Amino acid sequence: MTLAETIAPGPGGVRLHFPSEKVSVPYGELWKSGEAMGCLRARSDGRPVAVALSNTRACVTVLVGAIAAGVPLVSVPMPPRGSDLDWYAGFIRRICAVSGAATLVVDAAFLPMIPPMDGIEFLSYEDAVALTGPRDLSPESFTLTQFTSGSTADPKGVVLPGHKITANLLALMEWLGPERGDGTCTWLPLSHDMGLIGMFLGSLTAVGRRLVRDFDLVMMTPQGFLRGPGRWLATCEEFGSTFTAAPNYAFDMVARKRGTVSDLSRLRCCIAGGEPIRAASLERFTEVMAGVRFDPAAFAPAYGMAEAVLAVTGTPQDERWRTVELDAIPGGVEFAAAQGHRIVSSGRPLPGYEVRIEGEGVGEILVRGPSIADSYADGARLPDVEGWFHTRDIGAVHEGELYVFGRTDDVFQVAGRNIYAIDVEAYASEVDGIRTGRVVAVPERGELTVVAECEPGFTGEGEVQRLVRELSNQIVTRVGVAPRRVLLARRGILPLTSSGKIRRRPLVAALESDDLKILDGSQV
Repeated sequence: MTLAETIAPGPGGVRLHFPSEKVSVPYGELWKSGEAMGCLRARSDGRPVAVALSNTRACVTVLVGAIAAGVPLVSVPMPPRGSDLDWYAGFIRRICAVSGAATLVVDAAFLPMIPPMDGIEFLSYEDAVALTGPRDLSPESFTLTQFTSGSTADPKGVVLPGHKITANLLALMEWLGPERGDGTCTWLPLSHDMGLIGMFLGSLTAVGRRLVRDFDLVMMTPQGFLRGPGRWLATCEEFGSTFTAAPNYAFDMVARKRGTVSDLSRLRCCIAGGEPIRAASLERFTEVMAGVRFDPAAFAPAYGMAEAVLAVTGTPQDERWRTVELDAIPGGVEFAAAQGHRIVSSGRPLPGYEVRIEGEGVGEILVRGPSIADSYADGARLPDVEGWFHTRDIGAVHEGELYVFGRTDDVFQVAGRNIYAIDVEAYASEVDGIRTGRVVAVPERGELTVVAECEPGFTGEGEVQRLVRELSNQIVTRVGVAPRRVLLARRGILPLTSSGKIRRRPLVAALESDDLKILDGSQV
């Protein structure tokens, strides 16, 4: 079965809603509008087409049309916040050179911002769906090469044939069990695997497999969420959505700025993933939403990566999420930054998938399953000879469930001790005045440096000095190591990916070149 057959519209009132554009469209109508992508396939001679995906009607039309026509797509991220446009143009050139794409389809408003590139044709989404002429249809030829603005490394393109995407989508259906009366609301960017595969294509798979009818898929924008985090839940309530998903930092943001919402009783599955999940974040969200009928059992922590299309493990729908004390895991106690440290379970392997740990107890997570990509865009092979993909994530399997500690990249030594960036960042975020999810811990010459954004109202020199003292004391008492430098910045200074993660490599480069705008009163 092709991906096009998997997501093709069927009977029933299926509607896609775009609140930022104040427009709703029947799925069948949108599918038909995308038929012009057959013209794009003929025009590009079947070569890959690069596309900067956005959560708009025009982009979604291009996306489903490309799947139906079999246009190989190369998904590139929108420019990350704080990026230089000349750098971004060079980034796009490199992607096109590696992938063989000679066409870039992008939001019309963004076109004037991109410098011309030799050998690359630019099209807006609207121009693409308006194409006429000969058509070439080959749905079995669809591939998605997903380039991401990685937070810890240079972006890599993962080549995903349609049949591997379909395999992961079908496993998602078995895990989530969508049924009549369900609906989805998402603000996650389509340039991110959680937004594209989990929320968007996952919803359309439920439609195409006739698991749901009278289905509403609500496509908010990431910008809309960041401007008002509470709008996400208000929109879920407005449309009666039963499925949604977000990374951990989003639950912290909403807990601080709930907005106007009165009844979340229909929300039966809230997937948490995309970054390490903190028990305190889920508990705080539950506490804040207790008065609006949010069911804490709706939380479904999960684990996955673009190299597997999306999901590898997930919390079963009939079970409540759980935690484990690190000292209950063989070898786990040496990873604990403090007594009583808890790790959230990411659930069990999805049907057809396997997870194991390299070595005994705690170690690198290895995954195997039908959707693991064969190679990166540069030809580098992903799985080993036995089909296992080495994720570079650290974790443990305990009583059949996966517990993820963090990335191997995020572990470094200070004063002879292993320091886990995730712990330092979580504890620093607990300090009043520090923005949740906007903290980075990095090693510098064998010592610890912490960089964080302040909340508005905490940027005066006296307030900054107070925050530095509190943050340093928090880290010493929780982790046992004093940071050498504590650098505080205004809101919006740290470079982010399109999905809201901090881009560590550009941040480290800015630190090394003294280009980061630091507030007076920081411990430099």
